[in-house]
Amino acid sequence: MKKLGLWIFLLAQILTSMCYAQSMVTTKQDTKKSFVLAGSFPDYFPISEVVKERSFPVLNTVFNDAMEQFAEVGNFKVEYSTETDYEKTLINLRQGQTDILLGMYYDTKMYRGLEYIYPAVLNNPVHLIVVPQNQDLISSSEDLLKYKGTYIKTEYFSDYMLKNFKNNNITASDSVMDAYKKLLTGEVDYIIGSYYYNYVKVCELGLKNYVTFSRSALWNMPLFIGVSKASKYYKRISSILKKLAVDDKFTASINNALIAKVKQAEVDAQGVVPPSFVREQKQGELTPADQREQNKEQAVEE
Repeated sequence: MKKLGLWIFLLAQILTSMCYAQSMVTTKQDTKKSFVLAGSFPDYFPISEVVKERSFPVLNTVFNDAMEQFAEVGNFKVEYSTETDYEKTLINLRQGQTDILLGMYYDTKMYRGLEYIYPAVLNNPVHLIVVPQNQDLISSSEDLLKYKGTYIKTEYFSDYMLKNFKNNNITASDSVMDAYKKLLTGEVDYIIGSYYYNYVKVCELGLKNYVTFSRSALWNMPLFIGVSKASKYYKRISSILKKLAVDDKFTASINNALIAKVKQAEVDAQGVVPPSFVREQKQGELTPADQREQNKEQAVEE
């Protein structure tokens, strides 16, 4: 009888251990996170850029904090692509090698094949940058054709914006320095571009006291999050992001990150000496752009 009791006791212990082990396996499986890869602009600070931290490339974006919320809700582990060729990033998305695109413009050809998550999570306003004397020279988009303008070829624009540039005879400048040199030497009357990107560039070049921005935006380029339709987690990712895109906490984290990056860039650029093509304007002296405008008025009067 004692032996039977012992066997019953041992059997109970074995069954308990098996159930515990099974519980451990189930818990481990339940907590296993799905790996997803997110990409973005590699060189569009303050929105997103690939930088080096301790000699390793890192994708630093205004979406990073928001994506932590996404990861928690979906039980994902989010990692970030450090691909510096933006076209390659888009190819990887179409092939499903990358799952999420952080920041994309509406109805723009290069994003075909990706799903837009509505609504947009960030606004990217487009302003004019001019010399201070000409801040009120252009009051609306209808005035653009009256003056000479340029945009920075390396900046990212929607197809809609590029069409507007073409319709208003706005020419491209190869680089940021090239565009601002044209503006400060009077070769053009204005630069047109996104506010945050250009404000940071103005700070970095030491030009805050030499140029100003239009009082209001001429256009806006809403930025969306995109999802690869070839991703193995496509439906799950899309469903979660659609809910988060209307969550104030999610969008606020993106906007707050953007403001913080702009403020930090402003601090970091203190004391920067402006380029050699910049010179102080003498009291009452006309800029080349002002002089050109005066000549036009005289020609009309004659």
